[in-house]
Amino acid sequence: PPPPPQPKDRSGMRRWGKGLTFVGLAILVVSVVVGGILAATGAGNIVNDSFVVEPTARHAYDAGDTFTLFTEDGRAPSCNIDGPAEPVRNGSLTAEFDHDGNHVESFASFEVVQGGTYTFECTDRVVVASVDVGGILSLGGGIALAFLGGGLGGLLFLIGVVLWIIAGRKPRTA
Repeated sequence: PPPPPQPKDRSGMRRWGKGLTFVGLAILVVSVVVGGILAATGAGNIVNDSFVVEPTARHAYDAGDTFTLFTEDGRAPSCNIDGPAEPVRNGSLTAEFDHDGNHVESFASFEVVQGGTYTFECTDRVVVASVDVGGILSLGGGIALAFLGGGLGGLLFLIGVVLWIIAGRKPRTA
């Protein structure tokens, strides 16, 4: 009878499997942790400096500041904003958050042209808040990093485990 076939050297596959397993696990953990921290930090910084207009309020702004008007019932009440210069209406920023236990939705956004004290007068209760675009980007980037980086790390981890298992199996003998 012919001699039995020599076992294949699978040490390279085993090394690749171990390497991919540990690299994938590291990418997975780092992506989820860093992405979670970015998302949590961004969520906390989206809305800051908020106050209620019921029916009037005053607030000081610097030139270049932005603010958004929010309502609880989804209807846009009529508001008059007086100050050193008329604020410029921005594009349609859509945002939602909880303010004092009530869910509010945006209906108008403005940019301050000239710094000073502005008076708000509205027909219904309105929440005015400065929305931080950096916070929005941090929230979105953190979520993307957690999902995409975590997905890539998880995939590399699984491929590494499969290679490691296949390389560790004993070859079949006839």
